[in-house]
Amino acid sequence: MGEVDQRLRGFEVVSREMVLAAGGTDAMIASRVRAGWWTRLHAGVYRIGPPSDRWLERLEAAVLAAGGGAVVSHRAAFVMWGLDGLHTRLVEITVPYAHAPVPKGVIRHRTRRPVETIVLRGLPTTSVERTLLDAAAVVPREVIAKGVDSAVRLGLTDPLRLMRVVAEKGGPGVRGVRKLERAIELLEIRGPTGSPAELELRRHMDDSGIPLPVPQWEVTCPSGRTYRVDFGWPDRNKGVEVDGVAAHSSAEQLERDLARQNDLLAAGIELRRFTGRQIRRHPRAVVTEIRRFLGLCEDFSPE
Repeated sequence: MGEVDQRLRGFEVVSREMVLAAGGTDAMIASRVRAGWWTRLHAGVYRIGPPSDRWLERLEAAVLAAGGGAVVSHRAAFVMWGLDGLHTRLVEITVPYAHAPVPKGVIRHRTRRPVETIVLRGLPTTSVERTLLDAAAVVPREVIAKGVDSAVRLGLTDPLRLMRVVAEKGGPGVRGVRKLERAIELLEIRGPTGSPAELELRRHMDDSGIPLPVPQWEVTCPSGRTYRVDFGWPDRNKGVEVDGVAAHSSAEQLERDLARQNDLLAAGIELRRFTGRQIRRHPRAVVTEIRRFLGLCEDFSPE
């Protein structure tokens, strides 16, 4: 292994500038590409080894190809942060306005505004607040609501920091500002939920005129144990829960769940339970059942 290879050891994607700084030459790059040892990804960007379709590598290559100041942003950053609502593998970046390169297969945005970044999984990425502001311009309101909810639930941000970014960066011409503001307003009214399915159910309940529930309602039972119910109506002694895929994944989990439900029944709490699958596929039926459970009339027209 040559001296240049030693200096580039540990890198899978390199730029021409990195190779030259390590003591390499354009002739060396060309010979290695011809021999199939390196793969050209973009102009001046190479993968050491055979082609790969790994998403993080494609993001890294795009950032290197776009030049100084390029950062992972919008929907790609949304997924990088692990926010609920998106699972796309788009290669999407933001660059300073004066930059010209547009790497092939890359969604590129240009900005005149300073971009707050953080290194995430080894790549420069927009801050979670800036990510949500940018993404609000290109994704539906339901996705932004889930993203805001999960970002706060995961401790990545809070409503005050989000509103500060809206005030500082959401000036005239910035798309999606109202969408993000609405998501923040709803979060402050409702509080963060425990899962995307809970957020979706909450929206359906709001749209159907169901009285505002207490999210994560704490109930202390005669046994002395305290439990949290996803949505509660204390004046009615009733609650609704959203079960995840692991709700009854083992005999032990089932036994704990039955003991919990019996404790709540002993405290006089009636429950209705729904799965995320039911909420996604049959929202009207779920909301109709909740209205019946709460003793409300069934005449409503959800979205």
